[in-house]
Amino acid sequence: MISEELEALDEEGVMVKFVGQVERFPADIQKGIENIERETKNNKKITLFIALSYGGRAEILNAVSKILENGGKKELTEAGFAKDLWTKDMPDPDLIIRTGGEMRLSNFLLWQSAYSELFFTDTYWPDFSKREFLKIISDFYKREKRFGR
Repeated sequence: MISEELEALDEEGVMVKFVGQVERFPADIQKGIENIERETKNNKKITLFIALSYGGRAEILNAVSKILENGGKKELTEAGFAKDLWTKDMPDPDLIIRTGGEMRLSNFLLWQSAYSELFFTDTYWPDFSKREFLKIISDFYKREKRFGR
């Protein structure tokens, strides 16, 4: 089954990347993750990020630990810090949609969501429709982004 999915992703030009504490998984799962990333690394049409054992706080602590392990010698900038995050290859999201009536980020992309537009809906994910998505996209384009200015 996985091989069929991998073949379909490959045919569609999808690069797959995993972010999070993948080292917490059994060796066979880690090997499968490495295989999927290796098999799709040359695909450039779209990148699919899959978060496994991911938490924003853990990601930030991991980046700080990396910096300290390297002696903390480099000048600390936002751009430099972002290079030590698990999501270093992922652009910051412009839009985050939270379904199910929750009005919080729940430890999701804490660093990366600093300038994201947030939308909250009471609709649960399985019932989230194309119509509702398009309405949110329409509302998103009406917002003025000031990036902290």
